[in-house]
Amino acid sequence: SMGEQLKTHGRNLVVLIDPHIKKVDGYPVSSDIVSKDLAVHDKDDNLYEGWCWPGSSHWIDCFNPKAIDWWKTLFKYDYFKGTLENTFIWNDMNEPSVFNGPETTMPKDNIHYDNWEHRDVHNINGLTFHNATFQAMVSRKKGELRRPFILTRSFYAGSQRLGAMWTGDNQAEWDHLKESIPMVLNQGISGFPFAGADVGGFFGNPDKELITRWYQTGAFYPFFRGHAHIDARRREPYLIGEPYTQIITAALRLRYALLPSWYTAFRQANQDGSPIVQPMFWTHPDEEAGFAIDDQFFVGSTGLLAKPITQQGKESTDIWIPDDEIYYDYFTYNVMKTQKGKHLSVSAPLENIPLLMRGGHIFPRRDIPRRSAAMMRFDDYTLVVSASKSGSAEGELYVDDGDSFDYEQNQYIHRRFNLDGGVLSSKNAEEAPTEAVKPGAWLQAMDDVHVDKIVIVGAPSSWNKQEVQVRSGDRDWKAKVQYYPAEKGRAAFAVVGRVGARIGEDWSIEAA
Repeated sequence: SMGEQLKTHGRNLVVLIDPHIKKVDGYPVSSDIVSKDLAVHDKDDNLYEGWCWPGSSHWIDCFNPKAIDWWKTLFKYDYFKGTLENTFIWNDMNEPSVFNGPETTMPKDNIHYDNWEHRDVHNINGLTFHNATFQAMVSRKKGELRRPFILTRSFYAGSQRLGAMWTGDNQAEWDHLKESIPMVLNQGISGFPFAGADVGGFFGNPDKELITRWYQTGAFYPFFRGHAHIDARRREPYLIGEPYTQIITAALRLRYALLPSWYTAFRQANQDGSPIVQPMFWTHPDEEAGFAIDDQFFVGSTGLLAKPITQQGKESTDIWIPDDEIYYDYFTYNVMKTQKGKHLSVSAPLENIPLLMRGGHIFPRRDIPRRSAAMMRFDDYTLVVSASKSGSAEGELYVDDGDSFDYEQNQYIHRRFNLDGGVLSSKNAEEAPTEAVKPGAWLQAMDDVHVDKIVIVGAPSSWNKQEVQVRSGDRDWKAKVQYYPAEKGRAAFAVVGRVGARIGEDWSIEAA
């Protein structure tokens, strides 16, 4: 019933499934793993027995193909009682963690399938378990093929194809908040971009300033969650009190508003392995000074440059500027007084996240606050344009149903946006398939999703008019424009709305 209630609000439930199986009479999973000989053996070739959360346990040996086949049967809906389509999995303790083992793991002379000693395969053990769970989740029900969410603690090269990882049991301390950023950046450049750290710290009790700054930082982790040890004090944002609850809410809403940009960055990572959050040496490899900077990053190709505050009592920070392009403050549209290769001092009281927009980019948002991402699926879009020094910009949006594998049959929308010479346009980012794509239910529903408004920061004076011409296919119509001239350090900006162009169609707006 809890799962059903979550489902009505577009929410999912993630349950922990670990590789240790409790050794106890009358438990079918335990009986199976013993009778079918699917567990890791000890050096004497008997079933290995160790101690973990449930007490005395055996460990599934996912190097064994028969063990994977068996594992898949355990996740069928009629076997895994109480689970629904919105139930997903978290694989923990899969290093493997053994409380009474040497170095808190298995003995090195344990024997896996095909007579491999544990010392030889320890580093890929987590991957094999993660993979078994992935196979199980995509075969829960005949005819149902959905992308699973599976979080893992242990991983290896290739694990990035299977789900997300987090950085393990951190402490509710400022140093651990600070170190989380280079850890996540390192994961991205190492080929595992879907990474994050426990917001608030797993062990201990963060004070109100720390938990607030951690949510502001976590909103820029590719994998973003609050998590804590059972002995930690409750620290949900709504319990913290004002002004902290309101500040954390703003960080959460920023994350949710930018989900279209995050999803586009995830798709880029899927296509070419690029990090989702990108360090300076990735985006500007010719700038040697950027190689030493590990506390600021760009989000995908959005041009959003973030440097979260990770030190106690700090109300300003210095952001290193990697190029000669113009930069705007994300929240105020102020033009930042930047110089290539120099640091820019940015005010950042507790309610502020240091976040800049690099000129020359266009990124999508959804601006209506919702209680879940699922509730936003068919909301209209806002496009934010940060004009370059030359007045141009480009960007993209990728969106699919976020659930199935239908994108493999071209059931997605991928748009390229361009501002050039007073004309803002949207075109298909890819060549059309050789055969016409028959739209499925999701693509048909997206016909009713439009561009609601466009915010052009650094808008040239050509946008200083009451309305502009919108053209899409053989249709033309007018859209209203509100133009705000530059003043007191703030860039000129224009707001075009209601635009009314379908998000999946070609369109152009001419201001010249």
